[in-house]
Amino acid sequence: MSRCAFFIVLMVWLPFIIVGQQRESTGFTDKPLRIEIKADSDRETYRIIPCDSTGMILFFKSIELTSDNATRWYFIYYDQNLLQVWMKSAPIHSELTFNKVYRTHDTLNFYFEAKKKAKNREINFQILRVVLRNGSLILNNGKTPGSSSMAFFQVDGDNAFLGLNSEGAPAQIMIMNLPTGKVKVIPLLEGDQSSLISMTFNSSEKVLSVLITKRLSKRNSELYLIRMKSDGTRISEIKLSNYSSDRKLTDMKEISVSQTETLIAGSYIQSPKTKKSQKDKRTGIFSTHIGTNLQTPINFYNFLDLKNIRQLLSERDILSLRKKSMKKKRPDQEYSLDFSLLLHDIIHWENQYLLVSETYFPQFHTESFTDYDFYGRPFTNSYSVFDGYRFTGAILTAFDEEGKLLWDNAMSIRNIITFSMEPKVSVYFFRDEIVLAYLSEGRIASRIIKGPEIMEKTSYSELELMSPNEKLLGESNSLMVHWYDDFFLCYGYQEIRDISKGGNDKRLVFFCNKVRFDR
Repeated sequence: MSRCAFFIVLMVWLPFIIVGQQRESTGFTDKPLRIEIKADSDRETYRIIPCDSTGMILFFKSIELTSDNATRWYFIYYDQNLLQVWMKSAPIHSELTFNKVYRTHDTLNFYFEAKKKAKNREINFQILRVVLRNGSLILNNGKTPGSSSMAFFQVDGDNAFLGLNSEGAPAQIMIMNLPTGKVKVIPLLEGDQSSLISMTFNSSEKVLSVLITKRLSKRNSELYLIRMKSDGTRISEIKLSNYSSDRKLTDMKEISVSQTETLIAGSYIQSPKTKKSQKDKRTGIFSTHIGTNLQTPINFYNFLDLKNIRQLLSERDILSLRKKSMKKKRPDQEYSLDFSLLLHDIIHWENQYLLVSETYFPQFHTESFTDYDFYGRPFTNSYSVFDGYRFTGAILTAFDEEGKLLWDNAMSIRNIITFSMEPKVSVYFFRDEIVLAYLSEGRIASRIIKGPEIMEKTSYSELELMSPNEKLLGESNSLMVHWYDDFFLCYGYQEIRDISKGGNDKRLVFFCNKVRFDR
């Protein structure tokens, strides 16, 4: 059986990073195609946006202030060889932070919003359009109504669509015409407390689809699917059938199957009466198909029923749950593995609809210190410190267009703990197989599957540094994303020591490597 691997792409011309963003070429070399930027901490704002085969964008917030209380953000465009094409900057209000980016054709649309304390300012969001071919920057200012906050952001043509949620009020759609700045606000389920949980725009059909949950009481709610044209004209409103008295839908994604059909898939919990300590736990995966004013029955799949869930658990864990159900003479489906999940967007591939769900849990550690009471007697105080979210696995479920489960598979995730709730597993389609990969501790872990079968077990490829004399001391906030063809980008923060220099010669950098998948 052939082995898969990720190979570091080598430079033809080596671009060195001088202080800041200056780069020079020094001739032929066999060093890895890699960018390094000196960093003071791993909390800095460097981010990477892959832009297909055209190149990639690196952007970050500087410390440069303008006269009108704005901070300069820099945007640097690199070609396929990670050579700088252009660098531009834009003044963004200092009270605004980056939230979301959405790509349309050759333009990246960046959404910056105010923090909660600054919501009442005259301008509480800005949309920056970056045209990749020439580096043109176009900035729009806006204000969301009341105390609403952006839940979803998409752009199509000249229009930006903001899905807004506001506590105790109905969800809204704000449509901003970017060339003119004109705004239209459309309430959804007017007069009721509701929240947007999903929003997608079908560019070919020019149809906006939104999933809304309407709160009836503390434990009861209704789910609606609303379709509308790009100008806000409502096409249809479908109330989804009552799913179950002992099950509650939680996170969900939706994808258009046709102009009039939608597939919805996500997670559920076993009972609305779940204890507060278990509120972020999920029992399994659900799916349903929505046609023209018609919904098929919801399919519920407990994690214990998935054939490949053992990739994430020991046999002892599963047997323990089954024995528990037998002992109390209750059906298996009343028990579950209770995962916390991060859902990817649904992917349409070869007449299948794939939902990737990453499992994680919040990790804490205890710190103690000695204090003294009024009489000078020592006593110990302890408190918990949040370390971040530890990701433990990825579950892949495949459905047909009717929402029936076709197969499932899984992959364990090791040694990833982060404060960022972004997907960690990259999904790549190679012929009739699927590659699942992630970056951790300077190594790329990858597994090849074909439906429910595991074609190759998890293998590991080292991510090379600039020099063989360098040693990786630590890595944080790292991600791996597909770029174009069989190329990927690996980026994040690394602490590196040059062992040839001796002493304590180490540095912290933001890095970006170009790697290639080979089968």
